[in-house]
Amino acid sequence: MPVDTHSQPLQAVPPPTFRYKSAPDPATINASEVVVDYLARLQKAIEKPTSLSLQDVILAEGFWRDGIFLTWDLRTSRGVDNIGQFLAKDVSSKRLGSLKFKPTTGNYKRLPILAASESAISILAYIDVESDEGFGEGVIRLYLDSNNTWKAFTIYTTLTSLKNHPEASGANRPHGGLHGDQSSNPTNWKERLAAFSEFTTSDPTVLIIGAGQAGLTVAARLGRLGIATLIVDKNPRVGDNWRNRYHSLVLHDPVWYDHLPYIPFPKTWPIFTPKDKLGDWLEFYARSLEISVWTSTTPVSSSYENGKWTVKLLREGKERTLSPKHVILATGHSGEPNIPTFPGQEVYKGAITHSSKWSNPERLRGKKVLVVGAGNTAHDIAQSLYSNGAYPTIIQRSSTHVLSSKVGLPALLGNTYCENGPDVEEADLQFFSLPNAVVKAAHQVIIADLKDPSKDGATIEGLNKAGFVTDDGPDGAGLLIKYFDVGGSYYIDIGASAMIINGKIGVKHGRLDRFTEKGVLFEDGQELEAEEVVLATGYQNMRTTAGAIFPCVKDAVKPVGGFDAEGEFNTLFRDSGHPGFWFMGMNLAHCRWYSRFLALRIAGQEFGLH
Repeated sequence: MPVDTHSQPLQAVPPPTFRYKSAPDPATINASEVVVDYLARLQKAIEKPTSLSLQDVILAEGFWRDGIFLTWDLRTSRGVDNIGQFLAKDVSSKRLGSLKFKPTTGNYKRLPILAASESAISILAYIDVESDEGFGEGVIRLYLDSNNTWKAFTIYTTLTSLKNHPEASGANRPHGGLHGDQSSNPTNWKERLAAFSEFTTSDPTVLIIGAGQAGLTVAARLGRLGIATLIVDKNPRVGDNWRNRYHSLVLHDPVWYDHLPYIPFPKTWPIFTPKDKLGDWLEFYARSLEISVWTSTTPVSSSYENGKWTVKLLREGKERTLSPKHVILATGHSGEPNIPTFPGQEVYKGAITHSSKWSNPERLRGKKVLVVGAGNTAHDIAQSLYSNGAYPTIIQRSSTHVLSSKVGLPALLGNTYCENGPDVEEADLQFFSLPNAVVKAAHQVIIADLKDPSKDGATIEGLNKAGFVTDDGPDGAGLLIKYFDVGGSYYIDIGASAMIINGKIGVKHGRLDRFTEKGVLFEDGQELEAEEVVLATGYQNMRTTAGAIFPCVKDAVKPVGGFDAEGEFNTLFRDSGHPGFWFMGMNLAHCRWYSRFLALRIAGQEFGLH
């Protein structure tokens, strides 16, 4: 069951097309010269941004997407009127002192890319941006309109560093040693790191709850910015949040999409990461980046007053009280397990287990098992059950979007995340620079094409004939938009679909009426018997977890996830509704990208920039 995100409708906006009367020969276009000329025109237009000045440089329905560079928020403006108002009001009242554009030089991989067809001539170009307070980068997508004028369809700007507070990486990497006379501080690196991580004489500025990819990535970035940060996690080891998941779990996203910041996966890494391997990597990641983590630690009480938290923690049976300025909840994009109750559960003789606690499929050999739910987890569990000699049946209560790992997933990721694709930093800039409305339109085309029988179409048809109901995602936009929009109800097929089609995994589509002694009775009167029922029913919204751990924020924080009116994500990485409280989550790729925004946002506040 997807989480309740309160998502706003997202209109799909495809790239523009034109009827050219006398378009130039693409071979005669010098893309670099076009970009330089365009940036000069854009700079002049935004000096006094109005609809009139912008209409000569931005298409009427163009976009300006910004990642905390122009304001300290994630914003997307569409149309020259809205962009003009955004630049004139929201930006001028915030932190923009100056905005300078220059074409990126010195990196041959970031040269402008020219594309041409009968209906569109376009240039994708990387740019550097600068304000009085920070440096950033971006992407512009220019189109030659029917009057042979280059205008932007999308402009993307994002903050990457603060001028007076650079990251301790690259040219600013720490020295590491204390050469010479060490009589004033005879401790070595290991001893200094251990002392710092205990926070015995000071409080962390930021306290993070959860040591998964969300907590670790934002802690890594905060650490490089000099912000004292501590992660606490209830598990005995970093990475246990993955190790403790169901036995057969392997990530459905490929390696090229899943790197973490600063330390990418090695070239020997498998395409799809097993859960225990990822857990071990997260543990290594925390150690390598000197991230302070207290394991076997849980918050037991909290309060917020005068800009500071008071958080009492129970650490291996002992109490500690800390007073951080910021708390980040990073316990997972979804919150507490969503465990529905059904009439008659008390009379059922078998076990009822939520997927978050389910394990050991081999114990069910030769037995019937019902799996309630039809997303990734439900399919993986059913596949594992069949492989271990059980007789699983998936209970599907609503439709599911199905995309094959072999054909569909590469189609979605295209040439951006693949073996011979660009470096991850460049791939991310391409991928995340597109407004979600444009992504939605592009994926509508991809999903429609995947329905061809030679691609995913035959599988979809076979599933429907077997009684498994599929859908094409919101407005036909497929998996990614469905993940953003509702948080679930999709399956990246790694083999279970064929088992359903061949009858190895049973399917029952319908609503449960009640449990019986031997199984489940449906509203249509059919009863299915089972030795065990697994509830692969997803998770609640993160705000539920927030209210449970930090009761004082319960009525203040906003729903997490889904789209806002501008097509940006609700609440995640942004203002939560309660001061000093933040949400961090999503998959590895989104944690890699958005962790920078949240870290810079907090750092900017701590350094007095906003």
